[in-house]
Amino acid sequence: MTPQVRVAPPAPPERLDRVVAALFSEQLPSRAAAKSACKRGEVWVDGAPAEPSRLVSGGEEIALQPRSGPLPAIWDEPLEVVYEDDAIAVVVKPPGVLVSGNQHQTLVHALPANLKPSARPDALPRPQPAHRLDLATSGLVAVGKTASALAALNAAFAERRVHKRYRAVVNGRLEGAGTLSEPLDGRPCETRYAAVEHGPSVRCGWTTVVDLWPLTGRTHQLRRHLAGIGHAIAGDRLYGERRTTLRGQGLFLAAVELTLPHPDDGREITVEIPPPAKHAALLRREARRCARLGLS
Repeated sequence: MTPQVRVAPPAPPERLDRVVAALFSEQLPSRAAAKSACKRGEVWVDGAPAEPSRLVSGGEEIALQPRSGPLPAIWDEPLEVVYEDDAIAVVVKPPGVLVSGNQHQTLVHALPANLKPSARPDALPRPQPAHRLDLATSGLVAVGKTASALAALNAAFAERRVHKRYRAVVNGRLEGAGTLSEPLDGRPCETRYAAVEHGPSVRCGWTTVVDLWPLTGRTHQLRRHLAGIGHAIAGDRLYGERRTTLRGQGLFLAAVELTLPHPDDGREITVEIPPPAKHAALLRREARRCARLGLS
């Protein structure tokens, strides 16, 4: 079984690559990636490969086929496995590691060294992530170990039945809770946030620990939304202001909680990890610096 979603009718006719980018945004994070997948024959419509220019109007069944070819070498890199059964797993992606890509040292290539093979008849040759995290972001990634489980996970992501919570440290004093809904790349986008803790900072006056819930899955959504309201995530060298950027400490953003329906019976599973230790260390360090300078 492959990841597949039926387009809800009625819908105005739209190019297949646009539809696929929206339906499978966790696996194909851009329209260009969706278009390339179509050209490789990995996107099927009603049981057959389809070109990216095909118009989709509603009612079609769109399936995302796994890539074929020889299996690459396993990357023998230890990962933290926080949940595993015969169908799925949830692992922690380290910062600075790609989920997948054209290089050897990716999460995909490390999974076989860390997970037990499934004994089920439709076991995949290798476990496959059901979604992505940015290169600089650490945290929880759901993995399918069988074809049917991966299909169910992909459908759950496409139908927004998977809920993710991120923990970040941002520049400035962000108060309270709210929703950010600024469109990104011309597409609707929504992020909920809630401030958790504040601390004084020599770099930027204040820092804020914040919980984030992305309700859509756009590229760099959390980073762009927060930078857009003047509270860039600490360590963000792409969207943050240069004067407040931290050097050599990475991005202070982690996926710390994941709630999803189990493919076997739909029961809800919640997996949670503590935020990286560097988050609290940054607040302590900044507080000490402020105290020494008489700023606290």
